[in-house]
Amino acid sequence: MNGDISVSVVIPAHNAEATLARALDSVLAQSRRASEIIVVDDASTDGTASVAKSYAGRVTILVFPNRLGAAAARNAGVRAAAGDWIAFLDADDEWLPAKLERQAAALSEARDASFVFCASEEFAPDGRSLGDTFRSHPVIAGKDAWKALLAVNFVASPTVMAPRELLLRLGGFDESLKVAEDQDMWIRLALEGPPAYVPESLVRVHVRPESLSSWRLSDQYAYTLPMIERHLKALDGRLGRRQARAILGARLNRIGLTACIHGNLAAGLGMIFRSALLGYRPFRSLLALVKAPMAAFASARRRAVRPPPADGHPKETRLCVHWFF
Repeated sequence: MNGDISVSVVIPAHNAEATLARALDSVLAQSRRASEIIVVDDASTDGTASVAKSYAGRVTILVFPNRLGAAAARNAGVRAAAGDWIAFLDADDEWLPAKLERQAAALSEARDASFVFCASEEFAPDGRSLGDTFRSHPVIAGKDAWKALLAVNFVASPTVMAPRELLLRLGGFDESLKVAEDQDMWIRLALEGPPAYVPESLVRVHVRPESLSSWRLSDQYAYTLPMIERHLKALDGRLGRRQARAILGARLNRIGLTACIHGNLAAGLGMIFRSALLGYRPFRSLLALVKAPMAAFASARRRAVRPPPADGHPKETRLCVHWFF
């Protein structure tokens, strides 16, 4: 990636008055300057638009009259962008100053990359580090990344930079997906070519206090699992039956564990058992059947003693389970 290639930053924002300035300031502080910043206000009812307008001359603002979701907001930003590459940032997260510079350097060595991403670190509302976003889950870059991403997501949206032309050719983010639209896109991009990875934490992901409403098993049934199953069906010629079963088993196992931790033991344990039947690490899955109820009990106790968020309205956020293996 040569220095003359331009990068547009796309930030979807919904009721992000309290955090948008932090995100924008982190972009403006980059050692490698972005060519433009686009904020897509997804029908906010707070002062999000006012915060964005305070950066007049440095930020382009798109406003949705009705809320359409993150996928539609990102797509609108991509269509409006003039840059060759699109860097995504969520309105409540922030970049470290060298983020764009490091990723540009990585792309200069991986000219065929379909996208580039990096490591990220999560932070609690009180500023405590919660560690690596994906709890140091192994990252698979290169030509086999699409297979690994089918089994488990290890790419955080605010770490990604992708070619605008490729995003448009793929039809953008799937706006029919309420959740996992980002995971779907990373899989589709990885199928087009090997992603590049910068093994350095260059993004700070800010997590709000956990709540039961922030993760819904019904969404996994309705969106995430069908999305993975559609990919597996379409890739039947590139994946053997055993490999496809293992991938689906891995997804079921992780969703089942998360369901247990959120207190939905019956459904969670059922999914873990299904993953064992599919041949996904059967001994590990059977051990999970024993440990999951204990993890669910511990999680319930933590929720019981945790004070509610100051605003009383915890934002929906990504959830990364501390796996107990």
